[in-house]
Amino acid sequence: MIKRIALHVEKDSGCKARTLAAAGLARQFEAELVGVYVGDMPLQYFADGVTVPDNVYRMLLRDYDEARRQAQDEFLAQARHAGVPAQWRAPEGNPADVLAVHARCTDLLVISQAGEQLSDSVIAPHLTASIIMTSGRPVLVVPNAGEFPRIGRRILFCWDHGREAARALADAAPFLTRAESVVALTLDPSSVELRRRQTVEGDLQAYFLAHGYAAPKVETRDTQGVGMGNSILNAAADHGCDLIVMGLYGHSRAREWVMGGASRTMLASMTAPVLFSH
Repeated sequence: MIKRIALHVEKDSGCKARTLAAAGLARQFEAELVGVYVGDMPLQYFADGVTVPDNVYRMLLRDYDEARRQAQDEFLAQARHAGVPAQWRAPEGNPADVLAVHARCTDLLVISQAGEQLSDSVIAPHLTASIIMTSGRPVLVVPNAGEFPRIGRRILFCWDHGREAARALADAAPFLTRAESVVALTLDPSSVELRRRQTVEGDLQAYFLAHGYAAPKVETRDTQGVGMGNSILNAAADHGCDLIVMGLYGHSRAREWVMGGASRTMLASMTAPVLFSH
């Protein structure tokens, strides 16, 4: 059940698309939309210890306040247009940490795509994985290109019988309940890792049946010469899917999260919204 949706709000170029997507989901699920503003708060001191003149600092602070007010007005206007209840907050702190913290009392966090490229957002591209892995909530990542007012009618679900995939299966329940069709994609089914798991044939279909979901179309693909990420994107395109569901694989190296190749490809090249779970 999705009853509260957290949304990353900022003045970056991706804000309009992700707000449209989040508002559409809030309307679909009759949920409240929680706008979490993360702006680039000016600091009074430069890194080398040189003090910013007071008049310059006041000007920077004024610009920050104006950007925040404008973002708030636009967010609340879009929520009203969508006919969904909304609340606004603008906490201080590290933007990635702030988003993760304020997502924890919601059912879903909506952010924008960020690969390795430079971005006009205050959220550095490499922090996307950190937000997904530390929020404790499923995170919907919206592509930078295109608009997605309706999400989840045709779902591609990435299934390898692993822990992350099982977590994603549970987190995607609100979407699976409403989906018209689901494709369950398993990559490299003859791999040593999958053979070791000694899975039971038909188990996933039985799970879907028990929960009243649409019967999944089970599909397998080999990734040789294509790669896992591209195989997922190709399958989503072939079936006209408007949502991809997958577990995010990775590990922490101090404060930096290191992702697997499929996750990196999806974040860099996604063509449909992706619901990530960890």
